Amino acid sequence: MFDSLSFQVENFERKDFNKLISDFIQKSPLDKGDWYQTDWQNLRINYFPNQKKIKISNSLHKFYNSEIAGLGRFNHNDFTFEQVNETINYFENAFNRSSKEMKLLGRFEYGLNINTQSVKPFDIIDRYQSIVTTATNSFNLMYRRFQKSTCKFCSFTHYTVKCYDKMKEMGVSGDNILRFEIVNHSSVRTKQVFGKKDVSLEDLLDKSTWDNCHKYMINSYDSIRMLGFPCDGVSNYTKSLCYSFATLNKDYKRHLNKIIGELKIAHDTIKNSSSNPHSMVRDGLINNYQKLLLN
Repeated sequence: MFDSLSFQVENFERKDFNKLISDFIQKSPLDKGDWYQTDWQNLRINYFPNQKKIKISNSLHKFYNSEIAGLGRFNHNDFTFEQVNETINYFENAFNRSSKEMKLLGRFEYGLNINTQSVKPFDIIDRYQSIVTTATNSFNLMYRRFQKSTCKFCSFTHYTVKCYDKMKEMGVSGDNILRFEIVNHSSVRTKQVFGKKDVSLEDLLDKSTWDNCHKYMINSYDSIRMLGFPCDGVSNYTKSLCYSFATLNKDYKRHLNKIIGELKIAHDTIKNSSSNPHSMVRDGLINNYQKLLLN
């Protein structure tokens, strides 16, 4: 569910930092002049002695798998409610602070991994055209310099929706795993999603926070306009194209508005049909979430 994030602890004395280094990280930090920097597994840690602040960033999921479970630095498996609890308890012990004192900052990622069975994740993702809320925001292909991209994203002012082939991103073989993810750009957005004025790691121990994040994922998915598959037939496929492709919709708006109801019915039928690969994603968003809460 939760992945990359950043948080800070204030009133963190030099003796606290030295104890963290000696008892847990067990390697000398780099002296950057006004601050010290070190890595703890995949986590980047910056300590500012003059400000008495320590900042931590990167994937909670990878940290759990590597530091606590001893599995390695990956995050293509599930990260359950109990495992998040275990990770935060580990931090409380390491930093000698309560999770309420670990204030969330900036970027915050949450999402779900969905097994798409025999269908390659990008065969589904590539058909995502736009998200329509108060305006239409198009999906774009994520640029990869040295390899073919298997990720598309849809950006908004305060957050981005990302969908990608998780196994290809990790560079490993195995099951077909589609990652559906929302990235909050700032703590302002995270506060809005959590429904709180102040946000910390303590909130990740509250199932109502999980429910709020899940609600935003479902709402985002339900707002996606997408193309059909060949199994849907030429007629319905064409209708889904007219309904979901923003440029075509704009160019022929006057003509398409006359049949917009018909186009929407065809599009939604494709999107929700149990015989269509798209249905695996929404079903996965529901079922996988319930599994994370129970384990």
